Amino acid sequence: MNKQKNLLKSIYNKDYLKLLPDFKEERTQAFTTIALTLAAISIFGVFAISPTLSTIGNLKKQLDDNLFVEKKLEEKIANLSVLQLKYSLIEKDIPLILSLLPQKPNIPFFLGQLQSIAKSSNLNVTRIQSSQVDLTKPKDVLDKYSSFAFSLDGEASSYMEITDFLSKLLNFDRIITIDMLSINNKTEKKDVLKFSLRGRAYFKK
Repeated sequence: MNKQKNLLKSIYNKDYLKLLPDFKEERTQAFTTIALTLAAISIFGVFAISPTLSTIGNLKKQLDDNLFVEKKLEEKIANLSVLQLKYSLIEKDIPLILSLLPQKPNIPFFLGQLQSIAKSSNLNVTRIQSSQVDLTKPKDVLDKYSSFAFSLDGEASSYMEITDFLSKLLNFDRIITIDMLSINNKTEKKDVLKFSLRGRAYFKK
């Protein structure tokens, strides 16, 4: 009797266990499915996100470039505004500046101006002349202008007249230099001073 019970129990246990699911195998399958799903998501996610990241990077670069260009334009506009302001301050002086360094020597006109200044200072001009235009200059001088030499001899009745002439000459509306000035008070005429002046007048090439 006991043997039959044990046999039935043994059969029952074996058949029952076969009917039970294999939880270990199912757990392994579940983990595998989850792992493959996550891997697939990761792979597809990389391919999906990569173009988006590339687009964002390009847009950021374009934005940086546009900001750089905008900054440079603002700087140029500011510089132009400063130049415009400076130009407006000197605009009225431009004709005077151009006359100080004319484009041509205009020698006859210059000599006429020189005689007119001497006359306004009560000087008697006895000789006035100019030399050839000098187109050669030392190497250390910028080759942007040229000059010609001039000389003037005359008579004055006082040192004040000569001083007045020199003052007007130095404030002349043309760039000149005075290289030599000599005054002789020992003359045949009483109360007459003889003077000689040598200088250079400049013009732009």
